Amino acid sequence: MAKKSVQEAPATEEPKPVSATDKKGKATPKRPNQSKARPPVNPPLTSKEKREAVKRSGPLTKEQKKQAREDVRAERARIAEGQWKGDPLFDKYHLPRDRGAERLLVRDIVDARWSIGQYYMFGAFAILIFSTAGSIQLQSYLFIGLLALTGAIVIESVFLTRKVKRIVLKRFPKTSQRMGGLYWYAIQRSIMPRSMRNPRARMSYKATEDDLGKIVK
Repeated sequence: MAKKSVQEAPATEEPKPVSATDKKGKATPKRPNQSKARPPVNPPLTSKEKREAVKRSGPLTKEQKKQAREDVRAERARIAEGQWKGDPLFDKYHLPRDRGAERLLVRDIVDARWSIGQYYMFGAFAILIFSTAGSIQLQSYLFIGLLALTGAIVIESVFLTRKVKRIVLKRFPKTSQRMGGLYWYAIQRSIMPRSMRNPRARMSYKATEDDLGKIVK
């Protein structure tokens, strides 16, 4: 008996699970690393906090110490330049006695005029030196000279306070500053040598009244 040929059915392949790539038709590109360095959550605001942060971070290398010193010098120069220009943003770095637009104006008034008072310290020091080594007659002459210098400064201070009053009230008619305090501030600055005044002088002797108290460009 002839055997019937058995025709085997072709084996069916099991369906493969569909992946996310097959759904989109192409592979998902890798996202580049876009992470950036971020500032600390609570950055140090004062020099004391900065020192404590440095201590916590560990010892610095020579290069880091050098860079830190350069950063401090650059920051001090930036602040000093802003103060000298009269920029109100840098006024907070002044001492309390020097803060305010009225004080800036008074400083400019004093610095824009030549005065006898700016040589008072040198004159008093010279008189003190010569009086200790000279005769009694020379000491009497030096004492008279010191009295004359003091009298000249008093008269000069009277004219200075009048000028301060006129210009300050013209610029700031509703100022909250006490005029007596501004007078004393001007007199104290006027009897200091020009090179030793702090904040440093920014007006020349040729400055006009319109230049006083303004931001220097």
